[in-house]
This record gives sequence, structure tokens and C-alpha cells, in this order.
Amino acid sequence: MKELIRFIKTSGIYMVGNILTKAITFFMLPIYTKYLSPTDYGIYDVNIAYITFLSSVLFLDIWSGILRYMFDYQIKEEKRKPILSGLIIFTASTILYAIFSFTLGSIMSIDYIFWVFLYGLTLNLQQLFAYIIRGFAKNALFAISGLVGSIVTVVFNVVFIALLHYSYQFLYVASILGSIVNILILLSGVNIFKLLKRDNLDWHLTLDMLIFSLPLTINSISWWFLTAFNRVILTNTLSSAANGLYAIANKFSAIVQLVDQAFQMAWQEISFSKGGSKDKNQDAFFSSAINEYIKFMAFGIAILLPIIKIIFPYFVNEAFDASLKVIPLALIATLLSSISTFLGGTLTAIKKNRYLFTTTIAGTVVNIIVVYATIGTLQVQAASLALGAGYLAVDFRRYALLKKYIGLKIKGTLLLGLTILLIISVIIFWIGNILFNAVAFFSFFCLMLYLYKDLIVKFISDIKIRKD
Repeated sequence: MKELIRFIKTSGIYMVGNILTKAITFFMLPIYTKYLSPTDYGIYDVNIAYITFLSSVLFLDIWSGILRYMFDYQIKEEKRKPILSGLIIFTASTILYAIFSFTLGSIMSIDYIFWVFLYGLTLNLQQLFAYIIRGFAKNALFAISGLVGSIVTVVFNVVFIALLHYSYQFLYVASILGSIVNILILLSGVNIFKLLKRDNLDWHLTLDMLIFSLPLTINSISWWFLTAFNRVILTNTLSSAANGLYAIANKFSAIVQLVDQAFQMAWQEISFSKGGSKDKNQDAFFSSAINEYIKFMAFGIAILLPIIKIIFPYFVNEAFDASLKVIPLALIATLLSSISTFLGGTLTAIKKNRYLFTTTIAGTVVNIIVVYATIGTLQVQAASLALGAGYLAVDFRRYALLKKYIGLKIKGTLLLGLTILLIISVIIFWIGNILFNAVAFFSFFCLMLYLYKDLIVKFISDIKIRKD
């Protein structure tokens, strides 16, 4: 229970920053859908998919490697060694990233390639320093930087798109400016000159981190084919407008992702520390945490669906109305994605990350087969269906690995109950009116409170004891 309370508190810090950050971005939907066409938004979205692929290939997910190795050191000064090793790898990756970005951008005739390049670079820098700050347990600074950076992004989006009526290229510019502010705030929490001291240089550690990160890279590439690849298929097979509808539907999935990201960040820290310990109860801890995580996220989806049905007309311009029917499958796919990431974080914590890419490749193959088989009949829905099927394959494979190495146990009755709950929520979303969805929301929410009543009481009691 102590570890669970710690997990909730750490998640809370991340969630405050993430919720405020994503909420600000979410409230931009009326502007995006009013001033940009589905075609323009689809082109903007697919260009991000391209640059994400290049980042996945070249940056080796080195920030995860830095964070993992920082937890191997207890003394603050020693934590600088994996940071410097990571910075060396990141610098080499950046050089390759610049070369490939402009070369491939020219070959593929990507519009505004300079801004797309900077968009990817600043996001990667932001990711790098965010993980370093988390490694030093400065979680509040991390949350603040994300919030302020998002506010800057939104302000410039409003100015560029709504007031000046500039084209979609300024969505990249606004994000770049927000990322720069985010990075500057993060840098205030770390002395970069101390990180670069020669005493921190350890080439053996650099090689170890490179070897550790290579499987993460292959996993990231496979992950891209499991996620962003569908955007490319929609654009090339149907149209940029079709991808624009899919992108807007997935903006609602971002609500799930913001909560999930907070959990994942807290889970990384707790699982990494658990994975590096000799706690005999760590296997039971992992099983308990994963079961609770799945239950909480599934209930979150069931509760969120009727809310979206109610608020959709107020947030999305009628030109994007067709995206409404895509939302349920997109959210289910996001749930399965979140579970796979949580399971993957556990594999990384016990240093079995070399198996990650094999699990992701399995999901990638399923995703590609399903999307090509169904896109002709299901159109935009095919992307979400294929994505969900792919993530389900990943989940099964990662569960099998964790069951083998730590004896992971997931309750079958829990999965059955949650599946029924989600099916009911989706059916009500598709065929129910606003009132019916409001009743569903209230019912699901009350049920969730009842199931978590003991934990809520324990959490409140713990806070009161600390205050006293």
C-alpha cells in the first residue's frame, strides 16, 4: 500500500502538469477545426508522422536510457556520468537527424521542411532535458515547464491561426517556440557546465548505454509502424482530409494519454527503483500495480466516452463531424496502447528490454495486415481497428514474457468485467442521445467511486496524518 500511495502522489504531480498542459491544447480544437480545413490539418499531421519516424530511428530513445542508468547511482554527482554519456549519443544523433531530414524532405517534397525539422529537434531536446530533470527528482519543475511551454504554444497558435490567419506551417512555429521556453525552464534546474566536466566522461558507460538503447530504438521504429504508419496509409490511400478526420478523433484520445503519461512517468521511477532492488516482494508488487492500472484506465475510457458525446458539438466545427464516429475505436486502441507501454516499462525495469522490439514487431505485422485488409470497406475506422488489433497482439506477448520472468498474474474475471463495461459504453455512445449518455456517465462514475472507496479513504487519511 505504501508503494501504491507513493505511485499515486508521484502520478499526481505529473498529472497536474499534464492535465493543465493537455487541457489547454484540447481547448484549441475549436480554432483548429474552424480555421483549418481537414486537408491542411491532415498534411500537418502526416508530416509530424514522418519526422517522428526519423527521430525514432536516429535518437535511440536515449532519454529512457539516461533515466534508467541514473537510477543505478545514489549520489547526485555520480548521476552526471550517464547524463554526459547520453548527451554524447544525442549529439551524434542530431547530426544524422539534420542530414536525413533535409535530404529526405527534398526527395519527398515535404512542405516547410525547415520548420518540420526544427519541430522535431526541439521536441527531442525537450524530451532529453525532461528525463534528466526527472532523474534528479525535480518533478515539480518538470510539470511547470510543460505547463508554461504549452501556454506559449497556444498563445502563438491563437495569434498565428485565429488572428493573423496564417497557414498550417505556423502550427510548427508555435510548437517550436513553446518547446524552447520549456527547455529553458528545464535548464534552470540543472547546471549544464557541471554535466560536461571531463570527470563525468566514461566511455565504457557510454558504450553500455548505447547497447542498452539499441533495442529501444528498434522498438521505437516498430512502434512507429504500429501507430503513425496508419496516418500515412490514410493519406496515401484515401486523402489528406481523411487523415485530418482521424487526427481530430485522436485529439480526444489525448485526454486518455495525458492521464496515462502521468502514470507512466511515475511508474518508470518506481519500477526502475524496484527493478534495481533486491525486494523479494517485487513480483507481487508488479502484478498488483498492473491489475490496478488496467482497471483504472478502462473505467476512465468508459466514463470519458459519454462526456465526449455531450461536449463534441461545442468543440468541433461541423466540417469535422465525421470524426465523431471514429472516436470510440480510437479510444479503445489508446487503452490497449497504454497497457502495452505500461507492460513495456516493467520489462525495461527488470532489464529485459531486449525483448521489447520482438513484441512490437508482432503488433506491427498485425496492424499492417488489418489496415490493408479493411481500409477499403471501413475507410477511416480501419486505422483505429488495425491499431487496436496490433496493440492487443503486443499486450499478449508482453504479458507472456512478464509471466515468465516475474510471474505476472492478471485476473481473468477483471478483464471480462472491464470488457463488458467498455462494450456497453461504446454502444451507448453510438446509439444513445445526450440524456442517455449523461445517465451512463453518472452510473459509471458512481461505480468507480464505490470500487475505489477503500483506497480513497486510505489516501485521505494518509494526507491528514502528515498534516498533523
